[in-house]
Amino acid sequence: MTSSTPVVPPVLTGKTRAFKDVVSGGSSSTVSKVQFVHSSFKGCPALLFEDAVIQQLAAPFSFTLVGKFMLRRPNLDGIRKFFHGLKLSGSFNVGLLDSKHIAIQLSNDLDYSRIFSRRSYYIQGCQMRLLKWSPDFDVREESPIALVWIAFLNLLLHFFNSHILFGLASVFGRPLQTDQATASLSRPSVARVLVKLDVTKKHPHEIWLGYEMNGYFQKVEIENLPIFCSHCKMHGHAINECFRLHPNLRKEKSLPKVNENVVN
Repeated sequence: MTSSTPVVPPVLTGKTRAFKDVVSGGSSSTVSKVQFVHSSFKGCPALLFEDAVIQQLAAPFSFTLVGKFMLRRPNLDGIRKFFHGLKLSGSFNVGLLDSKHIAIQLSNDLDYSRIFSRRSYYIQGCQMRLLKWSPDFDVREESPIALVWIAFLNLLLHFFNSHILFGLASVFGRPLQTDQATASLSRPSVARVLVKLDVTKKHPHEIWLGYEMNGYFQKVEIENLPIFCSHCKMHGHAINECFRLHPNLRKEKSLPKVNENVVN
């Protein structure tokens, strides 16, 4: 899917880097030659790429998030000051995608997980929700990918192993990290792993752990799974509550409630 709004290269802040360094992933890297073919498509001039080329171009932006402001947005200086105040471990870049969306380019997995797992921040009283960026990101739609904590309740002690934990978590998506209590085994009643997953998919509530003749069903709890509407591609409501799909719901919500206890 191609966005109708062109993506503006992020404005550099934090530890300043040249644009060449931003898109190549580091100051010592060289930009690889991009392979494309001049052609035409449906009567229009075209540049044609292989999928591998798209992934190559997107690689430097693997730690990029999108901040979405719903009602109003602070100016960029205020947003940059906010990110400076977070004391991130690496460099960052912030720039406008449109009047409601900003591109937040981070430089490492630690900062990416820390910020994305919050799901939203308030900057100067304005709520900024966090969305995953991808090569087909469209400002008119929200990504169904979110960071969610997966809890494995009463996991057997000998399974508090990073390989086992990440193996369990990979059933749901891409595991990123455990929480500190899991890593230190200071709370053996539950193991928690932060996972990047697609909230539109069905996820199991238990996993068989062991082998066929000797194992058990491990209980799983998905903490605070975001609600996502598959019709309007927005977070915060289910498809049966979607105003776009069910316009009558908006009318019903706006109607004043009648107090049936009032006697004329």
